[in-house]
Amino acid sequence: IIMAGRSGAAFAAQIGSMQANEEVDALTTLGLSPMEFLVLPRMIALVSMMPLLTLYADLLGILGGGFVGIGVLGLSPAQYLHETQRALTLTDFSMGLIKAVVFGVLVALAGCLRGMQCGRSSAAVGMAVTSAVVTGIVFIILSDTILTVVYNALGY
Repeated sequence: IIMAGRSGAAFAAQIGSMQANEEVDALTTLGLSPMEFLVLPRMIALVSMMPLLTLYADLLGILGGGFVGIGVLGLSPAQYLHETQRALTLTDFSMGLIKAVVFGVLVALAGCLRGMQCGRSSAAVGMAVTSAVVTGIVFIILSDTILTVVYNALGY
């Protein structure tokens, strides 16, 4: 959801400002596809970074759990590692990475779509940014729900 707020808003603001300043029309006049020139690089960037950020957050979560388990609850490091390895599987990480890719696609689509749909005023840019954030969050919640139901139905 943070990525929807941060990246989705940034994508909508950048492309929306370009739309308001008629820079997108200039790209088209030059024979460049706005989708290939503006949307595709943002999509690739977010889709490639979301899994890396997810792995980073997973590792920090495991380390944080270790600090609490060992420092507060009095577990031994061996106990914590044993229980963590028992509780987590490679499937858990893979499902998280798949979700991260899906979320990256949806947030990038929401931000770029709202930016491309932006009107030609500064007020329209603000509305496009707000709409991109809301759309991105709704997409994340819906896709997370659907993927969780599918994973559970498949027995993961």
